[in-house]
Amino acid sequence: MPGPPADFSHPPPARPSMLPASALAFDGSFADWKRAARAALAAGIEPARAAWVDRSRDQTELVLAEDPPAPENPGAASPAVRVPRAFLDLADDVACHRDEARWAALYRVLWRLTHGEPHLLGDPLDPDLHALHLRAKAVHRDLHKMRAFVRFREVATETGPWFVAWFEPQHLIVEANAPFFRDRFTPMRWSILTPDRCAHWDPHRRELSFSPGARREDAPASDAAEDLWRAYYASIFNPARLKIAAMSAEMPRHYWKNLPEASLIPGLIAGSRSRTEDMIARAVDAPAPDPKPARNRE
Repeated sequence: MPGPPADFSHPPPARPSMLPASALAFDGSFADWKRAARAALAAGIEPARAAWVDRSRDQTELVLAEDPPAPENPGAASPAVRVPRAFLDLADDVACHRDEARWAALYRVLWRLTHGEPHLLGDPLDPDLHALHLRAKAVHRDLHKMRAFVRFREVATETGPWFVAWFEPQHLIVEANAPFFRDRFTPMRWSILTPDRCAHWDPHRRELSFSPGARREDAPASDAAEDLWRAYYASIFNPARLKIAAMSAEMPRHYWKNLPEASLIPGLIAGSRSRTEDMIARAVDAPAPDPKPARNRE
């Protein structure tokens, strides 16, 4: 007696690969990932077998890390890997994302580009490519928020003022964003401290440098200019144009704890209705302007 018809709407689960994973160690930078990716391509390591080990984070896994297998002919040069410039630009952004799976996702697209899908970047519906673009979009947004919400505080030193800021980025963007602050605040000596990485600019030496991440208490808690900044922020707050959802989207609450003006926001929101009503009442009571002003007479 024949059995029930086969159900092709739910394919059977894929069988796990019997090939051992190849641990690909690199120092956590995009530049070193490119080196390791080129070596992995030359060794023919498929994405499913590539296990990326970030030496800057995965200290406990270093015993498992190994270089890609050597080619059969070690004297031969590795074939050139040619990919569209657009992929390198996209990968440069994705490398700043905090998701540890980004390296495997990048290698999967790189493999496809170099193994029969040279026009992959032109397919907006491809799920691998879509996932990379989502990561890049998140990084771009974080770059913008850092430029908008970094608040420097002045510290007096024997060699002059030193401006220090504390910031908590969503992604690993400090080194990518540091040139923006260097170019915008060139005359200032400044440091931007974050939990991941710190950036420092010395205008006398014209030197931009980086150091390991810091703690919140390493940055100054306030300075003398903050009261002036709060007064300015309160003076430009327009209660009649308040849109809380839009404000929260542009100034996410994640950043409020490090913004001096954020302490004013709850009170400004609470008083916005009465202030708006007062503005309307004063506008109604004001005398109407003369529709036909008298002409100046000689």
